[in-house]
Amino acid sequence: MQDRWEEDTSPPGLVLPRRQGGSLDHIALGVPDMPRALEEIAERTGATPFSNEPEPGQWYWSGALALGDDAFLEILGPNPAHQGFQPLKQLVSGYDAPRLLFWYVATADFAAFRERAQTLGAPLERVERVDFIRNSVAIDYERGILGPGFVSQRPCIIEWRKRDLHPDADRRCNLQSLQLRHPEAAKMNTLFGSLGIEQVVEEGPSWIALTLDTPKGPVVFENPGESLVGLSSVLRMARLFLRYLRA
Repeated sequence: MQDRWEEDTSPPGLVLPRRQGGSLDHIALGVPDMPRALEEIAERTGATPFSNEPEPGQWYWSGALALGDDAFLEILGPNPAHQGFQPLKQLVSGYDAPRLLFWYVATADFAAFRERAQTLGAPLERVERVDFIRNSVAIDYERGILGPGFVSQRPCIIEWRKRDLHPDADRRCNLQSLQLRHPEAAKMNTLFGSLGIEQVVEEGPSWIALTLDTPKGPVVFENPGESLVGLSSVLRMARLFLRYLRA
């Protein structure tokens, strides 16, 4: 992280507000087995998540649990039809239990957000535009990872242009809190403030936790988070690739 993040802390107003507080659009829960995860989450929460058909060409198979009207818990498992090596696919395939992986904030102007982040020394990486039809519904969005590198405590960014709002989704669960902890919390908080992201990072060992209000009471998902930055990311990639070759 770079000191120039502290040059200008005025929020640009590029992040869409969420009625449940904060800036969370959705948070991904990595799972090794999608059908089993859907059953486990339904059992823990008392609410019914839904699954989608895998997106064309993507490594993942996604499902979701609605959190009120404007946020959701994304359930992210390997797409059985995907061929070849993909780091996040190998990562979630090796999980022994569901783990929080990354979170998203939504913007109304992806290009403007990207320019602002670049100016602050936090470039958006792995940017892609996704546009396809699923069950006769047009899906269209642009997304990227707030870099440098990938750290669970830093959000991904998405601009939804067309989306399936799932009007029949079970909406009995709500977001209670998203808690982030990281050794470089001060720099992250400065960056978030400069980008208009309403989320506090606490100082301490790496940690990420999500608490939901559910029909069965509070439910917590938590883990130390993931980090793929610098040399450590190269070594992690190598280990994941070796696991892929042995599979």
